[in-house]
Amino acid sequence: MEGKPCVFCQIVEKKIPARIVYEDENFIAFLDIRPLNPGHTLLIPKKHFRWVFEVPNFEEMWKAVKKVTIAILSALNPISVSYATLGFEIEHAHIWIIPRFENDGHGGAIDWTAVKEIPDQEMDEIAKKIREKIPEEPKKDEKKEEPKEEEKPRSEEEVWLIKRELELT
Repeated sequence: MEGKPCVFCQIVEKKIPARIVYEDENFIAFLDIRPLNPGHTLLIPKKHFRWVFEVPNFEEMWKAVKKVTIAILSALNPISVSYATLGFEIEHAHIWIIPRFENDGHGGAIDWTAVKEIPDQEMDEIAKKIREKIPEEPKKDEKKEEPKEEEKPRSEEEVWLIKRELELT
């Protein structure tokens, strides 16, 4: 990327501190420093893309958004969650995840100017609550145990076929 360094790329590289709530090999999510509500999170690809539609694994990006959303719902108990993919304020693909609360000052639609002043200690606590609700991924070398098929009684015909097969072997 030409010109000044991308702020989000610097967050990915851990050159700029952020309140990270989720990270996997392709995406990272962190609290917005100008939150529209408590828990307002940005999810970005770790590789630099200008727009979300340029992200090659776009569907995986939304799967990550869903994980973060579920954690926010569990941690903060909002009445709903809104999403936006505007992309003009920072030239790095990102999805806004904005919890909505009763009487949050936004009305029916997000008021983009209604930035909340949330003390650092409270922001840290919010990030911690969300992180604690992110489900752990199974390790790649761990095998998922296949659910056992419930055994049902065999019909007389199945029993006869099994016995016949055993007699022939």
